[in-house]
Amino acid sequence: MFDFGFSELLLIGVIALVVLGPERLPKAARAAGNLLGRAQRMISSVKEELSAHADMEEWRKAKSEFESTAEQIRGEITNIGSTARQDLHEISDGLSVPAWERLPEQHTPADFGLDENGMPLQDATEEMQWNNDDMPSETANSIEGGYTYANSFHTASIRKQAIRRKRSARPRQRPQPQLRVRKK
Repeated sequence: MFDFGFSELLLIGVIALVVLGPERLPKAARAAGNLLGRAQRMISSVKEELSAHADMEEWRKAKSEFESTAEQIRGEITNIGSTARQDLHEISDGLSVPAWERLPEQHTPADFGLDENGMPLQDATEEMQWNNDDMPSETANSIEGGYTYANSFHTASIRKQAIRRKRSARPRQRPQPQLRVRKK
């Protein structure tokens, strides 16, 4: 606090001894010590109060940040709930429509270039150039799965085409017979 050296304190003690005298010097030193102790206690309590106030300010800031974050989360949850409610209302509105109105658009054989009997249309055969790898077709009077296709146009499904390609690409492994010898 104050910058007093030992020599200055000794000088102050000699002056106090001369001015106060030997009888009153111990009482004055005791009173000065009490006053100095009270001042130190008061200064330390003020410091503690200020540090507590600073801690409380930090706690208030943390509390306000926490409350703002909680409010944001609450708002997001409310938004999610409202969108979920809207989606459920749309779904329930869609369910109130009769089933026949929810069906996808039906296709006719003409959409695929065929007439009512499954024969290719005349203008469609000129436009379509089938590649045997892409769309294998069955020839007339061929038998597949026990059914005869006489003068009809038949194409294999995409799944069947994929299975055929996979089977043809797969190397064939034939097990080699192994001989066993009996031990006696």
